[in-house]
Amino acid sequence: MLVAKQKRKENIAEYILYLYQIEDMIRAFKLDMELIEERLVANYKADDKTKAAITDWYANLVLMMDKEKIREKGHFQFLTNLVSDVNDFHLKLMETSKDGMYVQTYKTVAGLVSELKEKNPEAKNDVDLGITAVYGFLLLKMQQKDISIDTLEAIKRISKWLGDLSKLYRDFENGDFDF
Repeated sequence: MLVAKQKRKENIAEYILYLYQIEDMIRAFKLDMELIEERLVANYKADDKTKAAITDWYANLVLMMDKEKIREKGHFQFLTNLVSDVNDFHLKLMETSKDGMYVQTYKTVAGLVSELKEKNPEAKNDVDLGITAVYGFLLLKMQQKDISIDTLEAIKRISKWLGDLSKLYRDFENGDFDF
């Protein structure tokens, strides 16, 4: 909860990736709040009030996962909507060329995004493809799998693009950027 709030303010892509990880952790604990409290909440160095708020946050996520029928796979509807909103922002940036540096950054990954579309046809949009690629990479790293140099380079470029997009999106939300 605390990390999520901070990431939401600072970097929308990192926020989405963090919540994808939270979804997977909740699934790993089989949506069992006792396990979540014991293994996750108990590790927070916080006062009782904050720990209670964190427990409530996880409990709400568990309820949402159950209600949205994403116990086994899938993402929260609010995250799907957020990815769509960020992609709409991306498309507007490309359409208006309001930020030339952003357009250039995206052009450096456009070929990668096209390749990803071929490999992941069910992805909803470019931002979904990029975030899914980075998340897959992070999972491979956690599993200590071998990662090719080409994949590392591709993820660096995609991460740069998502970082630039996240900064502009934050500025837009804060009223420091408009079209």
